[in-house]
Amino acid sequence: MLDSKEFAISVWTTPRAMKQLDAKLNKLRYYPLFGALIYLLFGALWITFSDQLLLSLAVDPQTLSRYQSYKGYFYIALTAALAWILLRQRLHFSRSLTKSEYILDQTIEKAAAGIAHVSPSGQFLRVNQELCRLLGYSMAELRELSFQQLTHPMDLARDQALVEETLSGLRQHYSLEKRYLRKDGQVIWARLSVSLIAATDISDTFFVSVIQDISDVKLAQLKLEESELRFRTLLDSMPTISVQGYDEDGTTLFWNKGSELVYGYSSQEAIGRSLLDLIIPEKMQEGVREAVSQMASSGEARHAEELVLKRKDGSPVTVYSSHAVVILPDKKPQIYCIDIDLTTYKQQEAQLAFLAQYDPLTHLPNRHFFANQLEQALKVARREQLQLAVLILDLDNFKNINDSYGHNVGDQLLKQVAEKLRICCRDTDTLARLGGDEFAILIEHLEQPEDAARFAQELLRTMQQTLMLPPDLELSAAASIGISLFPQHHDNVEALLQGADAALYKAKAEGRNTYYYYSDQLTAQARQRLVLEGRLRNAIKTGQLHCYYQPQLEVATGRIIGAELLLRWRDPELGFVSPEISIPLAESSGLIHALGIQVLQQACVQGKAWLDEGLPAISLAVNVSAHQFSRGELGQQVRTLLAETGFPAKFLELEVTESALMQDEDKVIETMQQLRATGVRLAIDDFGTGYSSLAYLQRLPLDILKVDRRFICNMTTNPDNQQITKAIIELGHTLRFEVLAEGVETAEQLAMLQQMRCNYYQGYLFSKPVPAETFRQLLAQQQGVGVRAH
Repeated sequence: MLDSKEFAISVWTTPRAMKQLDAKLNKLRYYPLFGALIYLLFGALWITFSDQLLLSLAVDPQTLSRYQSYKGYFYIALTAALAWILLRQRLHFSRSLTKSEYILDQTIEKAAAGIAHVSPSGQFLRVNQELCRLLGYSMAELRELSFQQLTHPMDLARDQALVEETLSGLRQHYSLEKRYLRKDGQVIWARLSVSLIAATDISDTFFVSVIQDISDVKLAQLKLEESELRFRTLLDSMPTISVQGYDEDGTTLFWNKGSELVYGYSSQEAIGRSLLDLIIPEKMQEGVREAVSQMASSGEARHAEELVLKRKDGSPVTVYSSHAVVILPDKKPQIYCIDIDLTTYKQQEAQLAFLAQYDPLTHLPNRHFFANQLEQALKVARREQLQLAVLILDLDNFKNINDSYGHNVGDQLLKQVAEKLRICCRDTDTLARLGGDEFAILIEHLEQPEDAARFAQELLRTMQQTLMLPPDLELSAAASIGISLFPQHHDNVEALLQGADAALYKAKAEGRNTYYYYSDQLTAQARQRLVLEGRLRNAIKTGQLHCYYQPQLEVATGRIIGAELLLRWRDPELGFVSPEISIPLAESSGLIHALGIQVLQQACVQGKAWLDEGLPAISLAVNVSAHQFSRGELGQQVRTLLAETGFPAKFLELEVTESALMQDEDKVIETMQQLRATGVRLAIDDFGTGYSSLAYLQRLPLDILKVDRRFICNMTTNPDNQQITKAIIELGHTLRFEVLAEGVETAEQLAMLQQMRCNYYQGYLFSKPVPAETFRQLLAQQQGVGVRAH
């Protein structure tokens, strides 16, 4: 026989089965007493009445003796029958208990969940094979452990508290999800169900624990929660993207943080209200209501489109709106609307449209606008046989003003000159800034050619008036004017502009502060130009042209990351010849190709020498003329130079002006792709001074966008320039370009560029363009190695 504790450990049971088993055992416990009482009663009756019965049946001794034998046999048979009955009953109970124990044992052992008997202290008393498999321990190993040792530390306090509540009678059972520590160190999730079995005569108090592995379910649940969290975080982390969800009646079900920022309603204000009342203008509500109904019934989203909706304060907001219809089983359709706030884009678009047509400094029309206006005026003049005049005005000695007082003063002067010219012009005249200190005026419906001269004289007199520039600076600005007439001189846009420009050069050559018409007398000046062209050709052959290097620095760190190569020409007789003269001369004469190759070669040779010397690796930027770019041979020339010099292509950067990009679009893209294939970097130079459409820019394989210095030099004092500069930088980053600001001269400008997240800068704040050796010393100082002698 097993004692009560061993019996409790060895028998698997449930509370109901345990009660039934106790009843049977109690009944079996009284069977020996019951049998003894029956035997005692029967024996007493037999002894008392059996002899009297025999004496009444037999008198003679022989018969009585025989009956006595029969009585003994009968007693033996009767007691044997009684013993058989008692033993058979006991065997029945024993078999019943064995069968119950077997069934319960097999049920628990074959169960698909882990089951254990656990003592009130937490010790495992008995475990099944499934629990051993789940936890990775043998039965013997688990009996030496407690549930506290196998419970994840973060779940133990909660589990232990529930055990204490159950032992104190506050609850009979409990369930929870918890983590177990397997023998191999892995963590598994399980659903634990625990019931308390109170102490009985045959068993002490213990817990029955059912443990079901839910790791896969928990992992799926965690992944689902993580996915939902990631989805919600993603939706809430996009401030310019509004996402709303609503049902087929238009009632708002979801409202992300982007919607709060775009439309002004908090999620508490929006959810539960009709989307029509929130953001749909009254005139659009009927159409939107029909669209929502159609999407809900068909399950198909309508096409994306640009809409003008309304904010909480009633102000309009332009968004790009698209939809998605979500249909879940046994649920009504839900419609999700994704709105992209186009406010900033529209502002940038307007700013870029302005840049495409107007000069950002003076707010006058630019060259592109002026050429279009002149083209239209020529069509009218040809049709109606009218005269018109093109005047080009250029300030005399403007470079001296810039050099003496700085570019800020020069820009202020240009703005005041523009204002004076605007006052002089009629409403029918077109005034534009062509670039630099050069302005153009279109006079339509010209009565007499002399009228253009009279207007020019008026302009010159106005220009001679003293100008007051901040801070308390008095300057006078003289000018030279060139005049070209239709139909007397030329009959197309380009020829008229060139004619006025030629006349302007003549005016400057004749002493400045005067005006000249275009005429055949300019032939002599053209000959002089040919002489200068010959000297330039000789300078290219004899190596009189030298490259200077202007450092380019990283805004965030101040580290030199590159340099722009700038060409300098010092003629033995003429002295220093300005690039403003030499470069246009080279382009018009076709020498720009030989000159460009020479500059590229100097860049590659010098860059390779610095790399071999161990100086920091930097990019060398070379300006590429529109003429070079359009010729189609630039890609092969670059490949050849890189191969000959051994200079790594990734450190060579080619800068292309917007004027070059305005040529044949397909040819430009083909040339740029050829250059990109060599590994060089490409930059667009002087961005904002010409015309570049966004669609076109997106197609170009550019790396760097360079902001023209005219936007930088006065952006600390001019809010318009500041906003334009910011828009260009943001546009560059949107198109995944790096952005470099040119002409940085003050710490304030640099600080503002840093706030705008501009990548790089160059300008006099750090260094003017310097010879190669001086730039080498700057690199060496940055490296901290000192300057080595050659």
